Amino acid sequence: METLTERLLFTARASKDGDEISRIINIQIDYLPQSLLILFVVAILAALFKWPRKDPTSVGEYICHGSSVSKREYEEVVNGFLSDISFQAPDLKLDMGLKTRVENSLESHGISRGLIDQIGMCISTATKITCCAFPFVSHEAKEAIALYASYVITIDDLTSDILPDLENYVTQLILRQSHQHELLRGFTNFLGTQGELFGQFGGDMIVKGSMEFVSAAVIEQRRDKQLRLPPEASDYLVFFRAKTGVAEPFAFFCFPEDTNPEDRDLAGYIAAIPSIMLFLGYVNDLLSFYKEERKAGDCPGFIQAHAKLHGFTSFQSLYQLRNETIKEVQKVRSILSKNALMAEHINQFIHGYIFYHLCSERYKLDDLNIPAAVKARSRFQEMRKVRR
Repeated sequence: METLTERLLFTARASKDGDEISRIINIQIDYLPQSLLILFVVAILAALFKWPRKDPTSVGEYICHGSSVSKREYEEVVNGFLSDISFQAPDLKLDMGLKTRVENSLESHGISRGLIDQIGMCISTATKITCCAFPFVSHEAKEAIALYASYVITIDDLTSDILPDLENYVTQLILRQSHQHELLRGFTNFLGTQGELFGQFGGDMIVKGSMEFVSAAVIEQRRDKQLRLPPEASDYLVFFRAKTGVAEPFAFFCFPEDTNPEDRDLAGYIAAIPSIMLFLGYVNDLLSFYKEERKAGDCPGFIQAHAKLHGFTSFQSLYQLRNETIKEVQKVRSILSKNALMAEHINQFIHGYIFYHLCSERYKLDDLNIPAAVKARSRFQEMRKVRR
């Protein structure tokens, strides 16, 4: 966060009334204290006018009853974000055979056919994310990523049903005890093989991120049930969940061992991992806001919690999140720019992950005046399907 002095200096440099400020500064020395006060007031006013504000005459229709953000405001935030990162819809092919391969792998991990059928939608979502965000990885790595996504999406979906098992998951894992639920037994068996595909360090970080994900899922469930959690803890948990868990594994999935062996490339991409993790969380928060805002009775999301903790409006938090996401994209691209292959792959990942959100039916972004979302939805429907 900028200091007050830095903010004032920036505002003075950016002000369109630079000549007027210079005239004030040059007031004769006898009135220096008064001139400094005037300069301070002018700079404060200029700074306030730089913060995004609502125009009462052009707010338009709000996202829903009770929302403080209009559809037009949200459209401007998303369209501006996509423009500033030079978003381009990727040229993708949907691997229709991937879902079947994931189902067969789940069965080989000990997951019953009954449960596999029950979680069919979770598997479909996982394979869609994988095809969109990781078109550059090998056949084997793509299946592993889709498997991982299937596990974590299912765990998230079934948290309330398997809460006692999740509460004991990390302890049982450390003590090498068998998990009660078949889904968790399969998940543990699967995690043990990640080092082969994503490197020793990457595999360890995938396991670590998975432990954080499980712990966060348990705590969030307790929050939802209002178990032993004071109100002031609730908002912090939103931040904790947004910044931990599956973001770390997905960041390392960008650098599989067959194309980026750790003994050669780890030093070249490790600095980008934190920004990739932030990008994952930020984009999801930014592009899921419309869905969450319209969902009656839904728990406050990251934007609402951020606004509450910082004394912002939801629109101001949205605008700040947009700017922070752009910064992280720029940082990742800069870090990896010296390696042509990694730079190409990370751009495919960035565009593909955003494309997934834009074309996803659950986010409803094609209902808004967001041309990229309308085109993405149309392209996904017409996407060439390839069986492998």
